[in-house]
Amino acid sequence: MNIVNIMLSGVGGQGILTSGRILALAALDRGLDVKMSEVHGMSQRGGNVDSHIRIGENVPSSLIPRGGADYLISFEMMEGLRYLDYLKPDGRAIISKLKISPLSSSLKKGGSYPQNIEEIILKKAPYVKMIDADKIAKELGDIRMVNIILLGVLSKSFSLIERSNFENAIKQRFSPKITPLCLKAFERGIENG
Repeated sequence: MNIVNIMLSGVGGQGILTSGRILALAALDRGLDVKMSEVHGMSQRGGNVDSHIRIGENVPSSLIPRGGADYLISFEMMEGLRYLDYLKPDGRAIISKLKISPLSSSLKKGGSYPQNIEEIILKKAPYVKMIDADKIAKELGDIRMVNIILLGVLSKSFSLIERSNFENAIKQRFSPKITPLCLKAFERGIENG
């Protein structure tokens, strides 16, 4: 079995690290080896955050090289664009349509948020699924469900881990009080995948 590399990206507070842990728990539930690496940056101030997750029978290290990711899941459009170079040529991107104005001064000097960011992403990544995860989360009544929705979208095309493994990981990670909503959000992600 080959190693599957998944890169998660976004800004602080979006649940990137939680999503990585759910993926890891789902892989372990499936009986697979998993390695993770998290880069927090200035996550407490809305800075970029990324998480590398590598899954297989025997995973030697946790970092994904540029051009080595099978999947990129991005919780924000600009971060999706920023991390596209991590994808393999045939890699798949799942990107939330959310746009958060960047805090970095380097981007402010370079101008405003690109008006045609979707077109730029589509030119750089041929296999991309853009989803309005924030809208779905608001329909569910909890904006914090974006990360679970995006994992549901991933699960639709990710055959290495079964749906039951994801569901077990969600049940393990969250309290019984919020688990039913998380499972509903996961289902909505599958429906929109």
